[in-house]
Amino acid sequence: MPTILSSIHPEASQAKPDWTLMRDAYKGERQVKSKNTVYLPMTSSQIADGGLNSVESLGYRAYMAYKMRARFPNFTREAIQQALGMMHSQPPEIKLPKAMEKITSRMGEPLKVVLQKINKEQLLTGRVGVMADLPTNPEPGEDIPYLATYLPERIINWDDGRVEQIVPQRLNLVVINESEYERNSDFSWTAEEKYRVLVMGDILDNETSGLYQQGVFDETNFDPSKLIAPTWRGRTLNKIPFVFINSCDITPDVDDPPLLDLGNMCMAIYRSEADYRQNLFMQGQDTFVTIGGGWDETDEVRVGAGARIDLPQGGDAKYVGVTSAGLSEQRQALENLEMRAGSMGAQTLDSVSRERESGDSLRIRMAARTADLNTIADTGAAGLEQVLKICAEWMDEDPSEVSVIPNKEFGEMPLTGQTMVEIATARNLGWPISAKSMHDLSRKRRMTTKTFEEEIAEAEKEAENEDFVFAKKKDGDRAALQPNDPNDPDGENNVPGQTTNPSGRDAQ
Repeated sequence: MPTILSSIHPEASQAKPDWTLMRDAYKGERQVKSKNTVYLPMTSSQIADGGLNSVESLGYRAYMAYKMRARFPNFTREAIQQALGMMHSQPPEIKLPKAMEKITSRMGEPLKVVLQKINKEQLLTGRVGVMADLPTNPEPGEDIPYLATYLPERIINWDDGRVEQIVPQRLNLVVINESEYERNSDFSWTAEEKYRVLVMGDILDNETSGLYQQGVFDETNFDPSKLIAPTWRGRTLNKIPFVFINSCDITPDVDDPPLLDLGNMCMAIYRSEADYRQNLFMQGQDTFVTIGGGWDETDEVRVGAGARIDLPQGGDAKYVGVTSAGLSEQRQALENLEMRAGSMGAQTLDSVSRERESGDSLRIRMAARTADLNTIADTGAAGLEQVLKICAEWMDEDPSEVSVIPNKEFGEMPLTGQTMVEIATARNLGWPISAKSMHDLSRKRRMTTKTFEEEIAEAEKEAENEDFVFAKKKDGDRAALQPNDPNDPDGENNVPGQTTNPSGRDAQ
């Protein structure tokens, strides 16, 4: 019986609809509308008019107009982009042995960008895979391992052994769909189906240790004898250099997308939008009706200014249309959905209060709203660190020298001028805080990049420069001298007709 490499793991099959929904929601209105009835079903009248039978039918044309009028809200993209901006407002701290400092992605991107891609997929689908691999036929000295990231839809199969008491489970099989378009000699493109198979030990057994091998095959042409063991300067691995990174852990088990509820809410808003705008459209599509007129169906009837309609006694002419009853309720329901989606998405990440808010209140609010981001940041960094430690083992380096520390200062209050004045005033009134601690706070909020010692040295240099515009006066006041200032001993700023003297007289 031939091996079918396209077989999909049961957990991947179950999660795929959620991944598709989230990816469609992130791509936006054009992608969502291209799915037609998947996200926006036809109305009963559109089905009755043949909408499901023919694209030329009245029902299908009515459905296309119904879909075109609808608006899809892209709260999902806004939430993910704002979360990424906060998570990477400061770069992560990545420490590596010197021999590993040139490790990049397979596209040559630095590890900071790799971590950003990992975090994006964690937010979007809740899952991503990272594999360490070696370049093929490298130039001398260019044989450094690189990292490849894989979307969850590409990681179609895996196995980490049986759950047996306390026996540790280890990844012994990963199948990745690497199908792609390849360019022909005439510049046309052909779809090529291929799968990368990663194996530890015997492919037929759930081994907890063994030689790591891999190979690329067609769907039905898998041959275990063609698997090769990647070697770095004679060193092989006894583990698969592949790490699953979910939203909450780095195990092969699938996690739900953290923003799945927001994606579903966006689809609900899309359907409500379609119904609401359909009713608005129908409000302006009244039908002209005559009662008692003796016209045939082919007779033309003119309406509007300058037109005349002759009716017999007792006849009538009027417009008949859809009533507006229920429109206000639809609008209110739509506003409630959008408000709820906003609270689930990007607006929850806003650390700037719309009104003055106490420090404790703002900190508590942001801590609650960024709890998921802390988990995602920690998990993404842990996954990247794990695959880099595998690279260290492969390259005969010390894995303990590898560390990835993510930025998690995305819930901090901004350091404003008013805040700095309040802190300085509190210190002058006896608050036991050192100047170094105040400088550390300024550096943490990215107001300066200098160390405390560098800042002190720069300040002393400025104080010694008499021409420095912000030089501090002998009394310690940094405010510039005003015209006719009585505190100016030399009278260099005296200007006739201007005074800052409390008596109103020019300084003598």
